[in-house]
Amino acid sequence: MSRGSQTYKTLLLIVILIFGIATLYGLKTNEPPRLILFIGRFHPLLLHLPIGALMVTFFIDVLGRIQNKYPDNTIKNLLGFTGLFSVLTCFLGYFLSLEGGYNNNTLDIHLYTGIGTALLINMLYFISLKPNLKANKLFLTLFIASLITISIAGHYGSILTHGDNFLTEYAKAPERENTIEVIDSLRMYDDVIAKILDDKCVQCHNTSKQKGELSLISPTTILNGGVSGPIISEGNALNSLLFSRTQLAISNEEHMPPEGKKQLTKDEIWLIEHWINNGIDFKQYATSISENDSLKAKLKNYLIFDKIKIPKASKDAIEIAKTGGFRILELVSGEAELNVKLLDTKPTKETFDFLKPLEEQIVELELNATDFNDNMSSILNKLKNLKSLRLDKTLITDRTLRNLKNLEQLEVLNLFQTDVTNKGISDLLISIQPKTIYAWETGLDQQTAETLIKSHNIDIQHRIAKGFMNSQLEMPFVNTNRTIFVDTIHVDIKSRLKEIDIRYTLNGETPTVKSPVFDKTLVLDDSKILKARVFKNNWKPSEPLIINYAKILQQITDFTVTQKPDENYSDESKLFDLTEGSTDFRDGNWVGYFGKNLSTSIDLGMSKKVNNITISSLEDIGSWILYPTTINIYVSNTKNGRFKKIGDLKIERKNKDTNLRKKKFTITMPEITGRFFKIEVKNHKELPSWHPSAGNPSWVFVDEIYFW
Repeated sequence: MSRGSQTYKTLLLIVILIFGIATLYGLKTNEPPRLILFIGRFHPLLLHLPIGALMVTFFIDVLGRIQNKYPDNTIKNLLGFTGLFSVLTCFLGYFLSLEGGYNNNTLDIHLYTGIGTALLINMLYFISLKPNLKANKLFLTLFIASLITISIAGHYGSILTHGDNFLTEYAKAPERENTIEVIDSLRMYDDVIAKILDDKCVQCHNTSKQKGELSLISPTTILNGGVSGPIISEGNALNSLLFSRTQLAISNEEHMPPEGKKQLTKDEIWLIEHWINNGIDFKQYATSISENDSLKAKLKNYLIFDKIKIPKASKDAIEIAKTGGFRILELVSGEAELNVKLLDTKPTKETFDFLKPLEEQIVELELNATDFNDNMSSILNKLKNLKSLRLDKTLITDRTLRNLKNLEQLEVLNLFQTDVTNKGISDLLISIQPKTIYAWETGLDQQTAETLIKSHNIDIQHRIAKGFMNSQLEMPFVNTNRTIFVDTIHVDIKSRLKEIDIRYTLNGETPTVKSPVFDKTLVLDDSKILKARVFKNNWKPSEPLIINYAKILQQITDFTVTQKPDENYSDESKLFDLTEGSTDFRDGNWVGYFGKNLSTSIDLGMSKKVNNITISSLEDIGSWILYPTTINIYVSNTKNGRFKKIGDLKIERKNKDTNLRKKKFTITMPEITGRFFKIEVKNHKELPSWHPSAGNPSWVFVDEIYFW
């Protein structure tokens, strides 16, 4: 026996002895020692050595046979190297399996084929010690057998690590995904949450590999949870492991996904939180939960468009449409498809001329809650790429539906609270069949709706949704969005319902059946709190409409700002134009500062008595917009004189509510007299620790500053 073979035997015996003892020790303990688990993590690193060495050895063997120059000694040395590391790899693989979370059947096949490969390679080594290796028929047979077993072991190893279809994933042409081109057609779990989990989590939580005994491949396995119990607490994301472990520091062992793996984005974390907090329904549509602008913005990334080439609209065409009273947004950043919303609640037929240059690009159109009517509807006939149309709470009838008959791409049509009838909807469905029609509180009766659903195989939402009270009247609305005025303001209170009473108060009390009936325009000449409700016999009164009307000292025209706002929200005059912004920071009425403070100096023109100063601000957690931390007020008798601090307000966050909202902050300064004022609105230094994007700069948005 050669010195080399004796050395190999000694090394092999040492490896088997040391790791065999470690294996026996691990079997005797309920919890594997951390050292053994640590060593097991080297299995993926080490296993490539015997695989590569075996393939090289086989190549040299075949080449030597062809060239008739068989390198016996080289083959023997390579097999010795391969055999030793194959045994070591088997031990490390077993140590790694002690972590658990793997499918037992798959693990067993991988383990035993790996051990079989190690045995075959060592048999090859000891055969190589004999002379005339080239002529040994058993050697070549065992060599081929070892290649087969190592291939099987490798295949099942890939299943354990990457899932069942890792090897065959790209072997066949991918199935064409069904297009989902409007947000209302997205299902929250199937089209959003499942895709997030599949991309970031399923690699470690699948049928073959179940870290923590958890699989995330289906609703059933998600609800079953894992070794730590349920991972979802319905309606409470903070108490749900699926969400809370994404919030841990990435260095924390329980952070998910673990450090080194592809991490969830802040939008993906937001969507998971939103889904859990809103009921973890596995079947509902994404926007059936709530009307949430942040949700809609994030869902746009999950739309799947049929690749119809639409040319991008020019910037000039978009700007012209905005001047006509429309909000224009790209459905997907950089793409041609547009979402268009009518902001003017009282449009005319000429209003829609502004949309003509965008007829090809409009994919989503929102005309809801406006005075849009049949006489304006001819524009709809030309929107050939329109997929979602909101006409709810408008003044349309069946005449408008006739202009929709050529819209073959239309998928979602909202007709809630309109005067369309059975005939109008039936005639429309002869020409086109949208996927979903919302037809609550229309002239469509239940029997006709059910007939149309069956005959056209579409979804018509015509019954009152679960939790929606049929007896609850709709809240009234007013004729103007303006709530700030200098002298007087005229207010009309309206309702789309017939044969009702609108009762109101101006003293802050909730209206009752004994409150005054609104029957003529209110002329307000002082600050008032208007509350109004709709009443009707045998119906539950509406929720109260509540509007704070503020009579201000004067409209500010002489002012300067110390730091310029962000260029996308930089019209400083919006701070004093008496037009309030909506909860959409992109509506053109907000001034925004990113990582900076707002500071403005104001000249009232003459010395005046000031009791209150109000600053209106916005909070949109998902968009990194927070209320200010502090507001400071200063006064001076001269423009360049020393300013004296006369008031401040510290704004503390008492909860982690993530709802989109706006609020007015008022600093009261009884009978302060002055001409020159300075106002500082302090931004957060950075997003706080509880925020998913903590550490980044934050936004502060202000739409109005006024004195009263």
